Amino acid sequence: ALVLLGLWLLSGREIVVRVPRLSGVAPTEGRASMVVYGVAYAVASLSCTIAPFLAVTTSTFRLHSPLAGIAVFLAYAIGMGMVVGVLAVSVALAQDRLVQRLRGVMPYVNRISGVLLVVAGAYVVYYGVYELRLAQGRITDDPVVAAATAVQGAVSRFISDAGPWAALGALVVLVAVGVAVRHLRVRRAANTVHT
Repeated sequence: ALVLLGLWLLSGREIVVRVPRLSGVAPTEGRASMVVYGVAYAVASLSCTIAPFLAVTTSTFRLHSPLAGIAVFLAYAIGMGMVVGVLAVSVALAQDRLVQRLRGVMPYVNRISGVLLVVAGAYVVYYGVYELRLAQGRITDDPVVAAATAVQGAVSRFISDAGPWAALGALVVLVAVGVAVRHLRVRRAANTVHT
C-alpha cells in the first residue's frame, strides 16, 4: 500500500483529505488564535503520537506505581509541549514572504513524499520477508536490515544524548530572535515616524 501510494504521488497526483478547516486563523493573530492553533495541532498530531504515548504511559502504570505513571505522563507532556512550542514560535517568526516561498515548493513536496513512501514501503516488504525467513531458520543475518538498524540506533542515541535540553535551547533561541526582531521593527517604525 505504501509503494502504491508513493507511485500515485510520483505520478503528479495528490491525496486530498476533507477535514474541517480553520480559515483565517493564524497563530500570530492573538492569544485565542494561538489556542485554536494548539488544539488543531494536537488533534492532527494524535495519529502520530497516540501509539507511543499509550505504550509508554500504560506500561509504566502497569509495571510501576501510579506515581511513576503520572511522572512519565508529565514528562511526555512537557516534551511534546517543547516540540509544539518550537514549531509554534517558528511559525510565528516566519514572515509572510517566507511562507509564500515555501508554498512555491509544495508541488515538489508531493513527489519527494512519493519517493520516500516507495522506499519505506519497499523496506517494509523486505523486512517482512526477512522476518519470515528468520522465523523459519533459513537466515540469521541480513546486511540491509543490519544497516537500517544501525541508522535507527544512531538516530535514537543522538536524540537520547541531546535530551530535552536541545529542544529547550532551540525554544529559547527562537524566542530571543523573536524579541530581537520585534525590537528592531519597533525601532525602525519609530525612526520612520520621526523622519
